[in-house]
Amino acid sequence: MSYHNQQRRDSNPPADLKTPVRNRYFYGKLLDVMHLEMEQEYFNSKRAMVNRLVIGPGVVCGLDVQLTDDNKSVIVLPGVAIDRCCREIVVTKPTDPLDLPPMPPCSPPDQSDDQKRYQPKHDHHGYCEDEYAHVLVCYRECDSDPVRAAAGDCDSVAICTPGAVREKYEVMIKDGYVPERKSNFPDVIEGRRISYAAIADYVTRGCRALPDDCCVPLANIRLRYSDNGWVPEPDISIRPIVYNNRLLFDLIRSLVESEAAEY
Repeated sequence: MSYHNQQRRDSNPPADLKTPVRNRYFYGKLLDVMHLEMEQEYFNSKRAMVNRLVIGPGVVCGLDVQLTDDNKSVIVLPGVAIDRCCREIVVTKPTDPLDLPPMPPCSPPDQSDDQKRYQPKHDHHGYCEDEYAHVLVCYRECDSDPVRAAAGDCDSVAICTPGAVREKYEVMIKDGYVPERKSNFPDVIEGRRISYAAIADYVTRGCRALPDDCCVPLANIRLRYSDNGWVPEPDISIRPIVYNNRLLFDLIRSLVESEAAEY
């Protein structure tokens, strides 16, 4: 079946897939706020498109999630990530401890309905079931560096206004867990060869759309009940990873070495 006879693919582009517009300079051009913002937007949008559609979202390096000594809080170590909306997140120092959700004592299930309402669920053996939370890092911006404004716009006369935008982050804990990551990449191996046609079909399905939630999950926290109370167990294997060139090279070299060792 030819390509044109196949079922028509989704032709609706993602909301941020727009034709770039850049400044055209000429002698005597007035550089106002709109044109200077256009200059920033042009380069930011180009970088964002590469981040989202070429590099992909996930953790680039660092951002380990560790428990505090009392097992009641977590901290996130320094590192870099690209969020799901293509923005870079840079954590330069260990975060302040973030408290885990409080859990009630695990009591036997033979209680009144009102008491059960505030108790964890029990399995069929009568033991408390595991509870879960997950740690997220989210991109945040804040205005900073206020300066005196020489003039205002048509609607207001600002005496002092922020002169910069700081790109920061927020770490949060939410209830529930992030499912294990599963690949939807098609089977492209035919014997000892790679099917280029299968890869081309996978790429042609369409561009990834912007998600509603742009945060990057860093870890699941399993809360397991023991004789000493609720014990948290971080699991970072659910975090998305940015496969940079160095990581891909190491993966390829490892596969080649393991293949050679079998012969």
